[in-house]
Amino acid sequence: MGTTDASMRIESDLDLEGLVRSGLITTFFGPVVDLDTDAVVAHQVFHGSTESSHFGIDDFIALRRAVRESPLAGDLDSSLRALALREAEALELPRNNRLLLTTEPQSLVTVEDRTGEPDRSAILQLHPERVAMAPAMSLRSVRQARSLGWGIGMSSIGMDLSTTSFLPLVNPSVVTLHRNVLDIEDTTHIADLIRLLHAHVERTEAIIIADGIRDDADVVMARAMGARFGTGPHFGVPSHSPTPVDPAGEDPIEAHYTRNLPAQGTPFTIAQGLGRDPMIMDADMLEAQLASLEERTLTAGKSAVVIGIFADHETLRDETIERYARIADSTGYTVMLSNGFDTPPVPAAWSGPLDTSDPLQQELAVVMVGPDWSGMTVGKRRPAPGMDGRVEYDVYVTTDRYACVDAARSVMSRIRALR
Repeated sequence: MGTTDASMRIESDLDLEGLVRSGLITTFFGPVVDLDTDAVVAHQVFHGSTESSHFGIDDFIALRRAVRESPLAGDLDSSLRALALREAEALELPRNNRLLLTTEPQSLVTVEDRTGEPDRSAILQLHPERVAMAPAMSLRSVRQARSLGWGIGMSSIGMDLSTTSFLPLVNPSVVTLHRNVLDIEDTTHIADLIRLLHAHVERTEAIIIADGIRDDADVVMARAMGARFGTGPHFGVPSHSPTPVDPAGEDPIEAHYTRNLPAQGTPFTIAQGLGRDPMIMDADMLEAQLASLEERTLTAGKSAVVIGIFADHETLRDETIERYARIADSTGYTVMLSNGFDTPPVPAAWSGPLDTSDPLQQELAVVMVGPDWSGMTVGKRRPAPGMDGRVEYDVYVTTDRYACVDAARSVMSRIRALR
């Protein structure tokens, strides 16, 4: 399972598009196994050169890197996905034989209708870094793919806790750990990772797959982390002739639930949907309320997504900028949006332009979403001043999980693809 000549060629000067179009890429199927029963429950899909008779993980990594870096990433990924589905059909694998396919977000816009196939029989596995680079496109395309019968998973989770930050927003039914997670010796990191993973599992009934299992010791470690399923060389090298899944077997993701709602509205309109009357605050009280949640986010760690919305403010207080610099340094993903600036005052934060008609420019808000905790404070200026002539705001403060996730997703629809 080492590097072969194929991987070296893919990394150098071979035309990847030519390889794909000429039929010089083939599919390998690696078993995903129930760690309690040893039953095969799905197959992880890999690709490699037809010139190599044996699967090499380095070949696959090199090929996926070439796909990601190509200006034709969406088209190439779609072609590889179609190839895998055709070869699975040619092997006469059962229709419910679930396939886990490494996927680039750009290719989700071209997925075909699978609503006539068994529920989520093909899982599109997204890398968290690719989602983070283009959240608006990714989240929109995930919803479309789900509506067409595809399942959604996330892969390469766990080496850095920031890889868990998009779990609440994507809501994958399958969470596949990075193949090197089982080698992590930092017990604090593992403890934090287990807590974050199981927060997602408890809320959604998703499953965890431990990748890279080599021996019985890895199986023990995977089970200790709460992974019921595993894949890796311990269960056999990926091949062209996989052991089919038992058609009568249990569906491990049947219980997973997602609302799959469109990203609509703003944090304020979403908070209004909670059916509670807003609190009425003056500017100083609202500022203190926002700062309180901002300080709370500093303890959330790398698993958190933090969003600051600053209405149409062109400049921010020095203490606010300093606080968001600390937030961006300590959390997984930080967003700062205002109709007053396109480039955020904190370079590490993400942003995007707001249209002059965007109702978000009337709101002041902090939204924090993580696998194990969420919170939101949002205020909107009242049309008339208070009794003493001061500006007042309608304010909502909530930790409602769905409201916070929906608010974050609505804001993410405005984030540009690149900083």
